Amino acid sequence: MNLPADMRRGLGLNGAGRVILTQDEDGIRISTVDQALKRIRALAAPFAQGRESVVDEFLAERRAEAARENGEDSDAGRD
Repeated sequence: MNLPADMRRGLGLNGAGRVILTQDEDGIRISTVDQALKRIRALAAPFAQGRESVVDEFLAERRAEAARENGEDSDAGRD
């Protein structure tokens, strides 16, 4: 689909870019991937409050598991 240059500029797209079309009762909405991600993060934020990043949590668990497998103390090397 080709969008007119002024619409691409209005969406902050330079050259080719990906957009998301969403249809609702009011019509069709065009948004950028960045706009959609921002909306998703805003919707998910209340559920993540008070928790560390899931990725950080996962990495910490993997490091602890690797340390146990290697017979290392998790506090080793911290003086």
